[in-house]
Amino acid sequence: MLNNALSGVDQALWDIAGKRAGDAGCTNCSAGAAGPGSRFYSHAAGATIDETLAQAEGLIGEGYRNVRLQVGGPGLGTYGAPGTPGGYPRSPHPDGWDPERYLRTTPDLFAAARDRLGRDVNLMHDVHSRLTPKQAVVLARALEPYQLSFLEDVIRPRVLRPAARGARGLAGAIAVGEQLGSVTDAVRLVRDGGVDLLRLHTSSVGGLTPTRKLVALCELLGVRTAFHSPGDISPVGVAANLAVDVSTPAFGYQESHTYDDVTHQVFPGTPVVHDGHLFPSDAPGWGVDLDEKAAAAFPRPSSCMSAGQRWSAVPTAASTPPDPRPTR
Repeated sequence: MLNNALSGVDQALWDIAGKRAGDAGCTNCSAGAAGPGSRFYSHAAGATIDETLAQAEGLIGEGYRNVRLQVGGPGLGTYGAPGTPGGYPRSPHPDGWDPERYLRTTPDLFAAARDRLGRDVNLMHDVHSRLTPKQAVVLARALEPYQLSFLEDVIRPRVLRPAARGARGLAGAIAVGEQLGSVTDAVRLVRDGGVDLLRLHTSSVGGLTPTRKLVALCELLGVRTAFHSPGDISPVGVAANLAVDVSTPAFGYQESHTYDDVTHQVFPGTPVVHDGHLFPSDAPGWGVDLDEKAAAAFPRPSSCMSAGQRWSAVPTAASTPPDPRPTR
């Protein structure tokens, strides 16, 4: 929580510095552009393999060449894909999750994906830390023939240590970091060889300032970035991620999210993906502003919001901006 709050202050100061200097997108402030735009990946998820691949084909048609695939299943299903309520009717927990079934069926998804999507598309998958180290090895080896660009969060970050990883034979590129809110923990992952792609985001670890230092460490040790950026990160956080993406040779991938019309109304200058790429703003600072009058029409719900919940999309007659303090 503290590092998240510090991120807001740090990123506000970078925005002020960029506007005072007239630098576009804070990119010149952060190190100088290393490339014209950031290569994004998006998510395809369905209740069945066919539904997932149909979504993937739609994303490819929009210009994406990097797609994360998730498919549902009985009970809770799998992370990021719909489940089937009561999937295990004779179990004490009918809406549970069966890791053995997951290990058997996930390779089927990627076998079908390579047949249907071909080998020119980069594919990813998110386990979301649901496996033991031994189970992670089973999955990684089963997916080797399909040449995934990375497996995300196969096990909990604190379990993923270089000695354990080498002994257990985890194959392929491993992306970890979205659950980290500590610079120290991120340093350990990179320094000790526990990660191939660092998946933090600037709004969790203290802002752009510590993120630049972590990325410099990645450059030294041959680790790439694949920054976290789902819908519960503000457009300012996305702009901060992007400033790092285009200013480091360690850049690997960037997670994509398409913001709705309400977000674009409240945050003028919200980044927009074009043909699977995102480009820094030409405006000074982050290039993203907050329209407080527009925000006043979408007050915070009275109940506590979880990380994935959104602002109300129903305008009200509120005349003052919502209280920015977090609810308990």
